[in-house]
Amino acid sequence: MINKKIGLFFGTFDPIHNGHTEVAQYIVDNCFSDEVWLIITPQNPEKKFIKISNFDQRFKMAQIATNKIDKVKPSKAEQDLPIPNYTIDTLEYISEKFKNYEFSLIIGQDNFEKFKSWKSHKKIIKNYKILIYPRLGNDKKPEIETFENIIHLKGATVDISSSTVREKIKNKKLGKNYLNEDVLSFIIENNLYEK
Repeated sequence: MINKKIGLFFGTFDPIHNGHTEVAQYIVDNCFSDEVWLIITPQNPEKKFIKISNFDQRFKMAQIATNKIDKVKPSKAEQDLPIPNYTIDTLEYISEKFKNYEFSLIIGQDNFEKFKSWKSHKKIIKNYKILIYPRLGNDKKPEIETFENIIHLKGATVDISSSTVREKIKNKKLGKNYLNEDVLSFIIENNLYEK
């Protein structure tokens, strides 16, 4: 028997920004999932050569950003899994660990366009719902979109990326509307993204 529907939102979250939390909140508020777990990845296989902040700092920022958001929380599920972290491996690991939960995958339209290159993408589509949020200026429709368990979200558009946030912090041009204020304080206190 299924006890809960959980949306799994994978990302490096370096840093987590308001776009991430707005998507997670939208998914819970509109009953696509009972909860959203932010799966902080130690190493994205698509971004092997990109330098990222350490796992604990990224997890802490996600904790801070979701502290006052009901039913949205960060997860360390991938921390002890082999690197690189492939989505299918993590999905199967979590599904085995929480057998009474139904899991769905939350991804951005930009990532979904590359979905056919993911490890075991057909297995993911067969066994999990996929919730796709739009990225501003990105309205391409991949060939794969005809599956019934793929849901295109309408009201949760993300118009900022973590790489843009990092660049704005580095150049001291970040507006407060991109980040939770406490996350920004954590970034400043820890001298993140200055170089």
